[in-house]
Amino acid sequence: MPAPYDALLFDLYGTLVGDDGEAQEGAAEALRTASAGRYAVVTSCPLRVARRLLQLAELPEPKILVTAEDVANSKPAPDCYLVAAERLGARPERCLVLEDTDHGVAAAKAAGMDVIVVGRERQLRDVKFEVEKDGAIALR
Repeated sequence: MPAPYDALLFDLYGTLVGDDGEAQEGAAEALRTASAGRYAVVTSCPLRVARRLLQLAELPEPKILVTAEDVANSKPAPDCYLVAAERLGARPERCLVLEDTDHGVAAAKAAGMDVIVVGRERQLRDVKFEVEKDGAIALR
Protein backbone atom coordinates (compact mmCIF):
# COMPACT_ATOMS: atom_id res chain seq x y z
CA MET A 1 0.00 0.00 0.00
CA PRO A 2 1.35 3.41 -0.87
CA ALA A 3 1.69 5.92 1.88
CA PRO A 4 0.73 8.52 2.72
CA TYR A 5 -2.89 8.75 1.59
CA ASP A 6 -4.99 11.84 0.89
CA ALA A 7 -8.21 10.49 2.41
CA LEU A 8 -9.67 7.74 4.58
CA LEU A 9 -13.04 6.19 3.77
CA PHE A 10 -14.78 4.21 6.50
CA ASP A 11 -17.60 1.76 5.93
CA LEU A 12 -20.30 2.34 8.55
CA TYR A 13 -22.15 -0.85 9.45
CA GLY A 14 -19.80 -3.61 10.53
CA THR A 15 -16.68 -1.47 10.41
CA LEU A 16 -17.54 1.47 12.71
CA VAL A 17 -20.77 0.15 14.24
CA GLY A 18 -21.42 -3.47 15.23
CA ASP A 19 -24.55 -5.60 14.99
CA ASP A 20 -25.49 -4.53 18.51
CA GLY A 21 -25.51 -0.83 17.58
CA GLU A 22 -22.40 -0.18 19.66
CA ALA A 23 -19.28 1.45 18.28
CA GLN A 24 -16.66 -1.08 17.28
CA GLU A 25 -13.59 -1.02 19.48
CA GLY A 26 -11.29 1.67 18.10
CA ALA A 27 -14.00 3.45 16.04
CA ALA A 28 -14.16 6.62 18.13
CA GLU A 29 -10.37 6.95 18.21
CA ALA A 30 -10.11 6.31 14.46
CA LEU A 31 -12.67 9.01 13.66
CA ARG A 32 -11.10 11.44 16.11
CA THR A 33 -7.70 10.97 14.46
CA ALA A 34 -9.17 11.11 10.94
CA SER A 35 -10.99 14.36 11.70
CA ALA A 36 -7.68 16.22 11.43
CA GLY A 37 -7.58 15.30 7.73
CA ARG A 38 -9.96 14.28 4.99
CA TYR A 39 -12.31 11.40 5.66
CA ALA A 40 -15.79 10.18 4.84
CA VAL A 41 -18.17 7.50 6.08
CA VAL A 42 -19.74 5.37 3.37
CA THR A 43 -22.75 3.07 3.72
CA SER A 44 -25.39 1.24 1.73
CA CYS A 45 -27.92 2.27 4.39
CA PRO A 46 -30.43 5.06 3.84
CA LEU A 47 -29.43 8.42 5.33
CA ARG A 48 -31.88 8.24 8.25
CA VAL A 49 -30.59 4.78 9.23
CA ALA A 50 -26.97 5.88 8.92
CA ARG A 51 -27.56 8.89 11.15
CA ARG A 52 -29.36 6.72 13.70
CA LEU A 53 -26.53 4.17 13.74
CA LEU A 54 -23.98 6.92 14.36
CA GLN A 55 -26.17 8.38 17.10
CA LEU A 56 -26.73 5.02 18.84
CA ALA A 57 -23.01 4.28 18.71
CA GLU A 58 -22.24 7.79 20.04
CA LEU A 59 -20.01 8.51 17.05
CA PRO A 60 -19.84 11.95 15.42
CA GLU A 61 -21.60 12.48 12.12
CA PRO A 62 -18.91 13.18 9.53
CA LYS A 63 -18.96 16.16 7.19
CA ILE A 64 -19.05 13.69 4.30
CA LEU A 65 -21.57 10.85 4.70
CA VAL A 66 -22.33 8.90 1.53
CA THR A 67 -25.52 6.82 1.75
CA ALA A 68 -27.79 4.74 -0.47
CA GLU A 69 -29.58 7.89 -1.64
CA ASP A 70 -26.35 9.29 -3.09
CA VAL A 71 -25.66 6.54 -5.63
CA ALA A 72 -27.43 4.65 -8.40
CA ASN A 73 -25.72 1.33 -7.64
CA SER A 74 -24.84 -0.09 -4.24
CA LYS A 75 -21.84 -2.23 -3.29
CA PRO A 76 -20.19 -4.15 -4.91
CA ALA A 77 -20.40 -1.35 -7.49
CA PRO A 78 -17.74 1.31 -6.80
CA ASP A 79 -20.22 4.23 -6.92
CA CYS A 80 -20.31 4.98 -3.18
CA TYR A 81 -16.55 5.13 -2.81
CA LEU A 82 -16.11 7.18 -5.98
CA VAL A 83 -18.70 9.70 -4.75
CA ALA A 84 -16.91 9.94 -1.40
CA ALA A 85 -13.54 10.55 -3.08
CA GLU A 86 -15.06 13.19 -5.34
CA ARG A 87 -16.70 15.01 -2.43
CA LEU A 88 -13.39 14.98 -0.58
CA GLY A 89 -11.48 16.21 -3.62
CA ALA A 90 -9.22 13.16 -3.52
CA ARG A 91 -8.08 10.93 -6.37
CA PRO A 92 -9.38 7.37 -5.85
CA GLU A 93 -5.91 5.84 -5.95
CA ARG A 94 -4.91 8.11 -3.04
CA CYS A 95 -7.75 6.86 -0.79
CA LEU A 96 -7.60 4.12 1.81
CA VAL A 97 -10.81 2.26 2.62
CA LEU A 98 -11.56 0.44 5.87
CA GLU A 99 -14.19 -2.18 5.11
CA ASP A 100 -15.52 -5.41 6.58
CA THR A 101 -17.55 -7.16 3.83
CA ASP A 102 -16.69 -8.87 0.57
CA HIS A 103 -19.09 -6.56 -1.33
CA GLY A 104 -17.47 -3.51 0.23
CA VAL A 105 -13.95 -4.73 -0.50
CA ALA A 106 -14.97 -5.40 -4.12
CA ALA A 107 -16.47 -1.89 -4.37
CA ALA A 108 -13.33 -0.23 -3.04
CA LYS A 109 -11.04 -2.25 -5.30
CA ALA A 110 -13.26 -1.52 -8.32
CA ALA A 111 -12.88 2.17 -7.45
CA GLY A 112 -9.09 1.76 -7.60
CA MET A 113 -8.57 2.22 -3.86
CA ASP A 114 -6.45 0.37 -1.33
CA VAL A 115 -8.43 -1.54 1.29
CA ILE A 116 -7.80 -2.73 4.81
CA VAL A 117 -10.23 -5.51 5.70
CA VAL A 118 -11.30 -5.15 9.31
CA GLY A 119 -12.87 -7.92 11.30
CA ARG A 120 -10.90 -10.61 9.44
CA GLU A 121 -7.37 -9.46 8.61
CA ARG A 122 -7.22 -7.15 11.61
CA GLN A 123 -9.44 -5.27 14.03
CA LEU A 124 -10.21 -1.57 13.66
CA ARG A 125 -8.53 -0.89 17.00
CA ASP A 126 -5.29 -2.28 15.50
CA VAL A 127 -5.28 0.07 12.49
CA LYS A 128 -3.12 3.03 13.46
CA PHE A 129 -2.64 6.10 11.32
CA GLU A 130 -1.78 9.73 11.79
CA VAL A 131 -2.56 12.90 9.91
CA GLU A 132 0.64 14.73 9.06
CA LYS A 133 1.03 18.53 9.11
CA ASP A 134 0.42 18.70 5.34
CA GLY A 135 -2.85 16.74 5.74
CA ALA A 136 -1.49 13.48 4.35
CA ILE A 137 -2.54 10.32 6.18
CA ALA A 138 0.14 7.78 7.03
CA LEU A 139 -0.30 4.29 8.44
CA ARG A 140 1.82 3.55 11.47
